[in-house]
Amino acid sequence: MPSKILIIDDDVEICNTFTGILQEKGSFEAATARSSKDGLALMRQTRYDAVVIDIILPDMDGTSLLKELRKINPCVVCIIITGHAEFNNVYEAIKAGADGFFTKPFPVEEVMQRINESLQQKCLQKQLIESEDKYRNLVQKSSEGICNLDMDGKIVFINPACLKMFEKDEQELSGVKYVDVVNPKDLAQVEDAVECAKKGVNVSLQYEISTFSTNKWVESTITPIRNDTGNAVSSILIISRDITGRINLEAQLQGTISEKETLLREIHHRVKNNMQVIISLLKLQASYLKDSCNKEMFKDCENRIKAMAIVHERLYRTSDMTTINFKYYVKQVANEMMSSYLGGNRNVTLKITGEDFILGIDTAVPCGLVINELLSNAIKHAFINGEGGVIRIHFKSIREDEYEVMVKDNGIGMKEDIDLGAAKTLGLTLVHMLVETQLKGKFYYNIDSGTESHFTFKEIRHKRLDHEHKLS
Repeated sequence: MPSKILIIDDDVEICNTFTGILQEKGSFEAATARSSKDGLALMRQTRYDAVVIDIILPDMDGTSLLKELRKINPCVVCIIITGHAEFNNVYEAIKAGADGFFTKPFPVEEVMQRINESLQQKCLQKQLIESEDKYRNLVQKSSEGICNLDMDGKIVFINPACLKMFEKDEQELSGVKYVDVVNPKDLAQVEDAVECAKKGVNVSLQYEISTFSTNKWVESTITPIRNDTGNAVSSILIISRDITGRINLEAQLQGTISEKETLLREIHHRVKNNMQVIISLLKLQASYLKDSCNKEMFKDCENRIKAMAIVHERLYRTSDMTTINFKYYVKQVANEMMSSYLGGNRNVTLKITGEDFILGIDTAVPCGLVINELLSNAIKHAFINGEGGVIRIHFKSIREDEYEVMVKDNGIGMKEDIDLGAAKTLGLTLVHMLVETQLKGKFYYNIDSGTESHFTFKEIRHKRLDHEHKLS
């Protein structure tokens, strides 16, 4: 839209000439007044963008009029014209805030150029003020605590959210070093973070602050603010949020987890102790038996219970009470077996090789029982007449959550093929049931040189968790 110009001059010729030129340009709308009184009246009626004022008027000097016009419209562009370019007149006009000063007869083109330049500058200033107001409102209304530090670490600005967080008013914090409101135990890390920001490095950290009611946990981002050229850090911005509730909740949850871990650990310990009692009862009962075959059956039962008890013993002694290192577990089971059946006669050597598996209890227990049965058969039947030999247990992974275990001996081997599905011995029945029914795997063997048994299995813990998830 055309800019509106008001010309206040008691010289009719100047007013008419200037008005005519402005209207010819087409980008201005001109109005005239012959006195300060008329000019002020027009200014109150219409918001003019610029005013051209004669410095000497019948009822008021131009400098005083300029001040009155600025009261009505602080953003109006004011150009002073005069036929007497005395130093005092120029000085007073500039001091009063004139945007230009020209001597009669003045060059109209230059006056118009100065008006345009001043209007553009005023527009930019207005936009800047509006932008500053916008961001000031954002900062003032932000739920995040925002404060600005000078290079000495002193607070030079702090928003209401930050004042609420610290439970203090602006006068109490203005000019105070930020580190002075930090809990002494966290003072060093906050000081280091501020020093890093001074060197141009962003830092995020959690720490406690001291307030009137209680200490609070805050999470802050400490950011360097560079000067206009971007070459040096001029101040430090700290944006913080109160995370006391979250920290308290985490502590509460951690306490609950610790209680559950203690309870679970106690359960594993008691299960292991109960199994030890059962083993002791079996040993006591076996001592009354005369038949060697019956005693052997009781010993097999003891070893099966030991295989399960070792799982609970391992879980009781580890930090993760839901999974177990399977290779280390099998070593313990195998050592118990070797000690139980061979005693001091260690002419049979045991070698355990292959990969380590981390398995859940639901998988480890049946796998341990299968290995217990296969190892028991090898110890009892592979070597006769006190001959020595080697039993090897080897682990390998087939694919994700699927594994294979081999138990091999270099003994006499089986006499004939056995139908596992129709096997009448408890040991082979257990192997068939545990591998194919519970572990969802396969069992196979060959007797070319000794006996070599293989069984595959899958990690079944995940299936159980998926099932629980579907139920929930």
